[in-house]
Amino acid sequence: MRVKATIKTSLKGILSQWKQVVLMFAIFPLIISFFFGSAQKDSFKPDVNRDRINIEIEDRDNSELSKTFIGLFKTKGLKEIFNVTEEGNYIITIPKNYEKDIKNLKKTTIEVEEKERVSMANELIIKNVIKEYGKKLTENRIILNRINTLNIEDKETLFSEVINNIDNNLSTTSLRENIIKGEMVLTAFESKAANMMALMIFTIIMGCIAGHDLDKKNGTNKRLMSTPMTKLNFFNLDLVVFFIASFIYGLVYILAFRVTGLAFKEINPLNIILILITQSLLVTTISGAIIAYFGKKIANGVVMALMYVEIICGGTFIPLKDISNNVLLTISKYSPGNIISRVYTNGILFNSFEAIRKYLIIMILTSIILYLISIIKVKIRWEVQ
Repeated sequence: MRVKATIKTSLKGILSQWKQVVLMFAIFPLIISFFFGSAQKDSFKPDVNRDRINIEIEDRDNSELSKTFIGLFKTKGLKEIFNVTEEGNYIITIPKNYEKDIKNLKKTTIEVEEKERVSMANELIIKNVIKEYGKKLTENRIILNRINTLNIEDKETLFSEVINNIDNNLSTTSLRENIIKGEMVLTAFESKAANMMALMIFTIIMGCIAGHDLDKKNGTNKRLMSTPMTKLNFFNLDLVVFFIASFIYGLVYILAFRVTGLAFKEINPLNIILILITQSLLVTTISGAIIAYFGKKIANGVVMALMYVEIICGGTFIPLKDISNNVLLTISKYSPGNIISRVYTNGILFNSFEAIRKYLIIMILTSIILYLISIIKVKIRWEVQ
């Protein structure tokens, strides 16, 4: 009953401040995105004459199909983009039983590992190669399996025609264009929208901390604690409020870009909801851990420090591809908002659950750890009033 009342009160509070919410999470981000996106539009155009991407391929299957995959990078259209070497910046690993799984139409994953941060665009191009190759290979495999079940003459001729069709498909210019699409799809506005969400996250966290502090000052916490309620239950109620606020603010942000057509317009709505839920869980537990361990001044200092790191190294205002300093690139890779920008970037580029699953799992696991850490502090000692 108390949870229901808390949810109702939270929703009323957010609705009463709808003008501020729209201004902060819709109008302001759109203005920033439009300004910087327009100014940096040329930075997001694909460079067809780019340096070749150095890749290293580890074949754990050593089969005909795995060798065909390796040969793909040496075809006329793709060797202009890729350089297969033993000292590549990216390691592509073909798993064991790759050919067997393909023939049986079972799921198999070719892994891509970046030795050190070189270019997110390069990584996306490599992944797009694998995606396009896998799509065409699966389509042709299904045809081959169907031919095999037919009781017709000249079956061998049909097999040969399909095999030739596979080779032709994998070496055409259209596939090369589809691969470059991995860099083309992300416009300047989409990049700003994905990166700026990480910045908005810290704004939401600061709002959660401020709301909790306000309840302490106006006596709301004191009145609630006078009822039969444990500190843990009170803490969980705070988290419910944080989750509702962060979900609604994130939704307003997404809708603003989606309605204007600047970003997120082609992402599956279900994927957006999943991202928003896990993102809200992360914001909730980060906010919870901060109010459990720190007072308002220290808490705001911590969040502001993280926000400055995100502003400088997060790619919101300066495209990461334009940064040549290795220290800043390393910081950007491990910046607190990186996981948020990456999940949205992958969602925009690939529009599939597989592309965002890793980041969703990371956010969920991080949220669980933060929640458990917070509970320990709340149970030992927590100043509520």
